Amino acid sequence: FRIINGWAGNYPWLDTLGIFAAVGLLPLLGFLLLLATFTIKRLKEEHWYELPVHAVTASAIAYGIRFVVGALVARPRPFVALQEVRRLVDADQIYASFPSGHAALAFAFAFVVFRRDRDWGIAFLILAALVGVGRVFVGVHYPLDILGGAVVGWGAAWVVGWVERKEWGKVGRKISNSPS
Repeated sequence: FRIINGWAGNYPWLDTLGIFAAVGLLPLLGFLLLLATFTIKRLKEEHWYELPVHAVTASAIAYGIRFVVGALVARPRPFVALQEVRRLVDADQIYASFPSGHAALAFAFAFVVFRRDRDWGIAFLILAALVGVGRVFVGVHYPLDILGGAVVGWGAAWVVGWVERKEWGKVGRKISNSPS
């Protein structure tokens, strides 16, 4: 934490990038999700709406899990627990630090996209990692909070994928068992 957060406050251009990564990159992921939805070849043909619906569902699940785990762990944010933290953004100290909600949302999006398209998925994973580094840089999360958020995001995306496979399996069985 100290190594990453120690870079904050030294260079105005780096602070701007860190704040953008910590705060502005998550809404940009939403825009990129729409762009990815309409450029992934398989989604152009039919069921184009599934990617954004799955991503939003996974992010809602991730955020719910984040609140439950946060309440159970109740880890204070770095700027509350440590001295000389270079905090560059406002963050509510009543919310627990572990796991990171921003990381959970970003990684939920990233893992859902990765399941559909490897190239877009890798880009989303890189951007999700930048969100996480940004949250540490600005002094509101520890690196372990980001890792916890990534695991929560992966778990939420897995749940959405599992439900999708279960439901589509039922539809496939009904089609194959129907009399022709």
